[in-house]
Amino acid sequence: MNSSRKYKIAIVHDDFIQFGGAENLIFDISKKLNLNSDFEIVIYSSLISTKWKKKLSNASLKYQESFLSYIPFCYLISKLFFIPNLFYLAFQSFNFDKFDVVLSSSTRFGHSVITKPSTYHISYLNSPSKMLWSTWEYFKSKDKLYRLVYIFLNNKRVIDQVTQNYSDLIISNSKNIRRKITKFYRRKSLVLYPYIESGFMLKPKENYYVLVSRLVSWKRIDYVIEAFNELGERLVIIGSGPQQSHLKKISNSNIEFTGFIGEAAKRELISKSTAMIFPQNEDFGLSIVESLCLGTPILYFNKGGAKEILNESLGIPFEEQNAKSLISAINKHKFRSYNIEELLLSGSKYNSDNFIGFLTKLINTRLEMKKS
Repeated sequence: MNSSRKYKIAIVHDDFIQFGGAENLIFDISKKLNLNSDFEIVIYSSLISTKWKKKLSNASLKYQESFLSYIPFCYLISKLFFIPNLFYLAFQSFNFDKFDVVLSSSTRFGHSVITKPSTYHISYLNSPSKMLWSTWEYFKSKDKLYRLVYIFLNNKRVIDQVTQNYSDLIISNSKNIRRKITKFYRRKSLVLYPYIESGFMLKPKENYYVLVSRLVSWKRIDYVIEAFNELGERLVIIGSGPQQSHLKKISNSNIEFTGFIGEAAKRELISKSTAMIFPQNEDFGLSIVESLCLGTPILYFNKGGAKEILNESLGIPFEEQNAKSLISAINKHKFRSYNIEELLLSGSKYNSDNFIGFLTKLINTRLEMKKS
């Protein structure tokens, strides 16, 4: 697209505090769109940690943080901002009048930005808020927190529904999420699967299993530990989170915790493992795609995104979230062989060329319509 000026595109994300799949994905999308000479990219977020600010600056990405960053200890107490609606106020305080397109990436509040009719808002929804729409799953083992916030939840659901209608177009990250968007928001959406960069180095397999996750209660790492305590098999858990101390306490010596590690080290551990354990009901599951790209099969709870991505030639499904069901899958896995080429081919479908190509075409189509 040739133009006398660059088109201004705002990329909005809930927050940049943790280094999760959604954050890494929108960061990579921003970098790739920023390479387009027709676009000027600016990132907006409620809160951006010092580490993320450095990473964004190193990638030559402009960013703007909301007024929440002026609150003392904001990064430590950010979860409390949910109760008085501060996140919604933060996103609605941004002015996008000079932007041609806003792309919001959200699992919580990012979609609530307000734009003029002349600014096209694309909402890329990784998931409707689990706190609001998968309440019992989210608050499992969080009884005190639930008692604190439950009286606010109905009000928050109404706000969430209203603000999701601010967007001009919703893109869901899977068919699984598209069904939830139809159910909760009564809106149609396109499906655009997220991606993992290809070109990984495959490693010889070793006799251990790997689990990659933030260590929070709804990820259901508890029954994985129960299963591996019983089996005595080696398990490497990659990731950090508020449950790390508790999970370590209930683990035997055959279970290792790496904490947060770099991408290269993480991918080496996945590539060498005999299988990845995927115990949660996830909306999509980028770690599944990463495992496929590294030639590693997955033992997976057969719901949500895992059920959509995988089949029995790529791993072993299990039907219940408990140790007994997982142990049965592990025992089946020991007698299975896998076609590495099929694993790699399945993972390669989720690539950046498809994603960025589709998104760029969508943006350019909108910009052409605006000019005419």
